[in-house]
Amino acid sequence: MRRLVVSLCALAALASVPLTHAAPLDQVRRGFAQAIYEDSSRDINLDAPQPLLRAVVVLRVRLDDRGRWAAEVMRDNDEQPELTRKALASVAHLATVRHAREPVVEQLHRDGFVEVWLFQNDGRFALKTLALPQRRL
Repeated sequence: MRRLVVSLCALAALASVPLTHAAPLDQVRRGFAQAIYEDSSRDINLDAPQPLLRAVVVLRVRLDDRGRWAAEVMRDNDEQPELTRKALASVAHLATVRHAREPVVEQLHRDGFVEVWLFQNDGRFALKTLALPQRRL
């Protein structure tokens, strides 16, 4: 039930993105996810996520005043705060945004976007933007 609520919250947040910048913002989101995968390669799960995830962490990702990625927690796992810290650290470790036009950079600074970290039992994660479909029970 909690996963359903998390999914609905994430979808609602993504639906609030203005349509005028949806395509460029989606490209930036994919580029962001790919940068996380490259930077955190040993922590990435490239297989389909397991049916019952260890944790789901939802972050709003924005550009800070210096043009670096920053994140705030929208939903974490109270019982395993180390996974929330791991998700936040994966964002903080990244460099600035790659190849974005000024209107998109302004939107990233103002609104950002929502990304979901899907944690396996072994602590590896996938980002919802790039994750394969979840395996069934």
